[in-house]
Amino acid sequence: MSNPHRFYAIDLFAGCGGLSEGFKQAGFDVIAQVENDKWACETLRTRHLYHELKDIRKGYLYHRYVRQEISRETILDRYPRIRESIGHRVIRATLGNEEKKSIVQKIELSKKFHCASKFHVLLGGPPCQPYSLIGRARDPFRMENDDRHHLYKYYLKVLENVQPDIFVYENVPSIFTAKAGGQRIFFRMLEDFSSLNPRYEITLHLERIPQNPWNYILNSACFHVPQSRKRLFLIGHKKSLEAKNPQIKEIFTRLKEQALRNSDNGCLTVDDAIGDLPPLNPGEGTDDWFGAYNSNPSLRHYQVKMRKDSSGIINHRARTHMKSDLERYRFFLQDDKDGYGGATLNNLIQKRPDLIPHHRHLDKFVDRFRVQWWTRPSSTIMAHICKDGHYYIHPDINQCRSFTVREAARCQSFPDNFKFEGPRTEQFRQVGNAVPPLLASAIARAVIRELKKIYGA
Repeated sequence: MSNPHRFYAIDLFAGCGGLSEGFKQAGFDVIAQVENDKWACETLRTRHLYHELKDIRKGYLYHRYVRQEISRETILDRYPRIRESIGHRVIRATLGNEEKKSIVQKIELSKKFHCASKFHVLLGGPPCQPYSLIGRARDPFRMENDDRHHLYKYYLKVLENVQPDIFVYENVPSIFTAKAGGQRIFFRMLEDFSSLNPRYEITLHLERIPQNPWNYILNSACFHVPQSRKRLFLIGHKKSLEAKNPQIKEIFTRLKEQALRNSDNGCLTVDDAIGDLPPLNPGEGTDDWFGAYNSNPSLRHYQVKMRKDSSGIINHRARTHMKSDLERYRFFLQDDKDGYGGATLNNLIQKRPDLIPHHRHLDKFVDRFRVQWWTRPSSTIMAHICKDGHYYIHPDINQCRSFTVREAARCQSFPDNFKFEGPRTEQFRQVGNAVPPLLASAIARAVIRELKKIYGA
């Protein structure tokens, strides 16, 4: 039976579900996630298993799975209804290759299966690689010929078909300057958003975006996430909803005000994020179940939040590094122990030319090696972390290594009971591509507040 007081969401280009997790934490039921990556879909299925078991008070089975005491299949065999629910929720499909009609049909089937009254929110952020400054720097054609520039059009097509009350669109800030076919892709996007039927209003008003597009950037560090991560968010609502709730136009303004208030109280740091995690030497740890927590009476508030409803630590394995990389890491850690000088490759070239890496583009990436200092928020966790950990050097010189998946996930605000599936490289990729759940949760709470005014929930 449909629950009139429940709000339902769809997540396109869902990745491992950072946006979905935040909206779930705020009270939404995310009943359809569209994603093409095999391992990201496996992670989504595992996360739904956690929530579904928790809903029927069988959460202990999920924790047994995390501890590798029971298989996921055994649990799903025992609860076929959960298997069927997850089968509807996670839609593995490639937006752009698979027919839009087929994907919309699968979304509608999930809506019917879960007795959803309607879709209230559409979430999504198409792949950001063609817009990123790093991607354009490496491509002689500045990514102008990359077909992924136009994936946002599939987001718009689904938006027009399912017609939710509100949409949340996320991407990287460098989308402002990206081009395709000689045209600024962002302004083309704005034209397409403004011609939707039914009409949607983006808040702040769409006409103000070209004047100061940076108004539409949110930094995760301003939302209790121990990471500096700036992202574009376009939040739109059906124009017709303004008659029922004029304040719906203020969603983004209130988020900016919240960010300002939070900033006044200071930002969380790498120490807040990972200071309680077990130390590792290079090569130590496990990709799955690591072990129970050590007793630690002096946990910080953020660490307590990350540990909530978790059996212990998972996805905590350190890379094995080449000796030359370890020597470079040690140089950067020793060259600026306070974390305020920001030693770069230029410092390495001047002081330790014997450690200069053999790389064709050293001049373009002087910050190729970066220490994540205890006293600061981490720098942006990017998908590149799956290739090497040079941007994410652990601040403890005694460990002298790069971040583990769990350390990166902590900086992204994923709770410790969030299990990333697949090989470690794929786990890193999922973490790096995700929206921080706590940032998504702040957006979701702002959205649900206005929906409750409309529906009297």
